[in-house]
Amino acid sequence: MPEPNSHPSQPETQSDRELRAAGELPVAMLLACTGGGLDAFVYLNHGHVFAAAMTGNGIFLGVAVLQHNWAQAGRHLVLLASFVVGVFSSKALAGTLKRHAIVIGLLGEIGMLFLASWLPGSFPDGVFVPMLAVVAAYQTASFRTADTYSYNSTFMSGNLRAAIEGLYDAFTPSHRETGLRQFRKLALIVASFLAGAIIGAILAPRLFNHTLWFFDVLLLVVLALVIRHSRDIRENS
Repeated sequence: MPEPNSHPSQPETQSDRELRAAGELPVAMLLACTGGGLDAFVYLNHGHVFAAAMTGNGIFLGVAVLQHNWAQAGRHLVLLASFVVGVFSSKALAGTLKRHAIVIGLLGEIGMLFLASWLPGSFPDGVFVPMLAVVAAYQTASFRTADTYSYNSTFMSGNLRAAIEGLYDAFTPSHRETGLRQFRKLALIVASFLAGAIIGAILAPRLFNHTLWFFDVLLLVVLALVIRHSRDIRENS
């Protein structure tokens, strides 16, 4: 007989299954590739700012304030505000939708990048980059686990730290297996981020805003993997 204050566990929703599916390592690698490439593209083609790396924008903001360059400082403040909007959007979507929150969010991200890819080069960077900052913030807030490891798909400092910690643990016999597993998986995510940055840097001066098509293709693969894996989870549960 259950205790008076016990509560039955909540049934897993479709959004919960999608979130579990989004935690697969291949998904994390594709998202990291997208994150690295997006910032390389924005930095090279849209005013030497970042859409995702808010640490860099914070540093640039401080330098601009010190130099009394208020216009540049304002640009970085807008990007920080856009990042806040993206995180709020992720939380609101996850809290509101019990079905397909991840899929709908990914479709929104894909749609935003596709729209931005068709904007002309004369389109103001002051509007273009904040659009992508919202997308990057949504991705950062929505996808945070690869297998059992926390990671970030839009910058690499934490991922690199975790990979090195795993490598260090691997030198201890009792932790060798778990340490090597952590190192391998986080190192793959770091490598994917770097690969994305290189690809973004190669494509940006050649394809201009159409560079975003490449990252949309990666996100479409992510979408397909999430749908397939969430279906497998449902059938096996």
